[in-house]
Amino acid sequence: MTVRPSALRILAVAFAVLGILPLANLLTHGAVPWWGLAQREWFERGVTMLALTVLIALLLRERVDAVLERARRGLLRVSPGTFGVAVAALAAIGAAFLSRYCFAGQPFTTDEMAQQWHARILLGGHLFAVPEASREFFNTAPVFDRDGHWFSQYPVGGPALVAAGMAFNVAWLVNPLLLGFTVWNLYRFLALAFDELIARATTLLFVLSPMVLIMAASQMSHVPALAFTTLALASLARWDRATERRVQAREAVVIGLATGIVALIRPLDAAVVAAAIGVFQAARLSEDRARASSLAWQVLAAAVPVVLLLWVNARTTGHPLLFGYDALNGPAHRLGFHEDPTGEMHTPRRGLTYVSGYLMRLSRYLFEWPIPGMLFVVAGLLAVRRPTRWDVLLAGLATAITAAYGAYWFDGFFAGPRFLFTALPAFVYFAARAPKLLTASTRLPVARRAASLVVPLCILAAWIGPNGVSSAHGRVALYRDQRTKLKTDVDAQIARAGLSNALVFVNEGWRGRLQARLRVLGLSQFRADRALNTLDACAIQTALDVESTPDGNGDHHEAAGERVLALARASGKARLEPGLQGDQAIALVPGKPPTARCIREYLRDSTGTMTYPLFLAHQSVGPDGRVGGNVIFVRDLGEQNALLRNRFGDRAWYVYRPARGLGDTTTAFMPYVTTR
Repeated sequence: MTVRPSALRILAVAFAVLGILPLANLLTHGAVPWWGLAQREWFERGVTMLALTVLIALLLRERVDAVLERARRGLLRVSPGTFGVAVAALAAIGAAFLSRYCFAGQPFTTDEMAQQWHARILLGGHLFAVPEASREFFNTAPVFDRDGHWFSQYPVGGPALVAAGMAFNVAWLVNPLLLGFTVWNLYRFLALAFDELIARATTLLFVLSPMVLIMAASQMSHVPALAFTTLALASLARWDRATERRVQAREAVVIGLATGIVALIRPLDAAVVAAAIGVFQAARLSEDRARASSLAWQVLAAAVPVVLLLWVNARTTGHPLLFGYDALNGPAHRLGFHEDPTGEMHTPRRGLTYVSGYLMRLSRYLFEWPIPGMLFVVAGLLAVRRPTRWDVLLAGLATAITAAYGAYWFDGFFAGPRFLFTALPAFVYFAARAPKLLTASTRLPVARRAASLVVPLCILAAWIGPNGVSSAHGRVALYRDQRTKLKTDVDAQIARAGLSNALVFVNEGWRGRLQARLRVLGLSQFRADRALNTLDACAIQTALDVESTPDGNGDHHEAAGERVLALARASGKARLEPGLQGDQAIALVPGKPPTARCIREYLRDSTGTMTYPLFLAHQSVGPDGRVGGNVIFVRDLGEQNALLRNRFGDRAWYVYRPARGLGDTTTAFMPYVTTR
């Protein structure tokens, strides 16, 4: 495969325009609101960093050369096996530490909580649970719970891996272990595709990325998707080198299985990875047509997990090609340029804004250096003088992943631009190559020395330097300090309280209660959010109560939801109340007095609230497929709680009291008082 350097240079220019120039902010004002502050800091600290490297190179001269040479020899002195195991273990241990330090080993986002619930369904021996009759007590945003089926909207592969960890009570450890697996395969791939020095330097830089470590400390599905992507890449490198047909077939089987498993977890990522590998293999077949026989094995191997995925879809959503998120949110959820589930048009312009925003965020979150990370990526692409087929593969993977998610309507973020996580090895590789490639032809020793020093000094600045817009240790501290209530160890609270055969009511907050009731009337999460941001919360409450009264229609169909919205619209134009956080935000019509019922609902939030999805993740599923176990958590809906008497009247009823902090060990469960 022969590719001119101009192809990578064109990509470098595109990445520079998208990820270094603030194109997203030019297209949409405020798309990346912190960009101005980051630019100022990068200019101040970046110039200082570059000046420091030049000064050290000028003053210490040969001593710098000696230190760098010792570092290079030391890095290469360790045997490949020892290095691979050591760096993989370092990555796993680092991510495991951050999982406990940042997230207390608990799910942190609603995505993770929904997948934990799905994992418990799988552990109960079911593909889906049986929804409760009163779904509003259990309903959560990313969970499908109608037509007799109850499961998360995500493909089954992610929840299945969580279930494997949950079976040993170490769900928090799954992703750290998978990161170790990722690092091992990444190193093996790079060593085969390039050389030992490039492989070791790139692998170390990958492990020291705060975005990588924080993501692996979570329970997000991006980590297993990358783990099996790197397995496919490592096997692809062995397939490329193999001369024996038997070895080619064996590696092709691994490639097929690995990409198929990625499809079980994140189908879009799998499609992009499979396409990139397929193009690479097609080019290789033009040189050696005899390899074609191995591809038949690869296709058969990939079909095994893909057929499993389609079978699970058929059992859960009713159609092999209908995924949970489409069944839950409708065709608007799908990839492409059309009206999205929020009611907005996802246009090519907005897609380009997303792509630019992802790359701009990568400049900050990939390394948290005093110099934009994308500057190194762009420099690495520009500096490649004789691109190998592996350079082209990695560049193509980064481009394809970025473009694919530009065509997706949702702007995803966690620990960084999370949709680019599967392509991170490619971005890190080009960043790692940049300093040496840029100075390869220079005759100035000071330039070579400064270039060799800049990355180590940037790493030190990120991890032990001062806090600022960009700071690795500051990012870790931020995740530790954020949303501490979500890090509550609910299982430990249950054990301390000695609960048995209990039903526990959780006060989610007025907005959360209204959302749940709207969702069971057929509104999607996105439409419910839009309604609560624009319509009077008290009017919605009143309309919902009318629908649930004996003389109301009492149905749970879309017609009831439309009646609720119509009544709420008739109350007048509402606006969001100032000073309330996103999950507590409500809108009210100015000057319109609320009813006594609405005042009670509003005041309930002052007693303390907790997001209900956290507790759904702690439910169990019995042999009959219905929610069961020693303790069942339900959303506290006040006067409607009596609806649960027939189903759960034989249990002891409690009210959950949110902890005052992570160290609060007082009882979290208060006896339920009917007249409260």
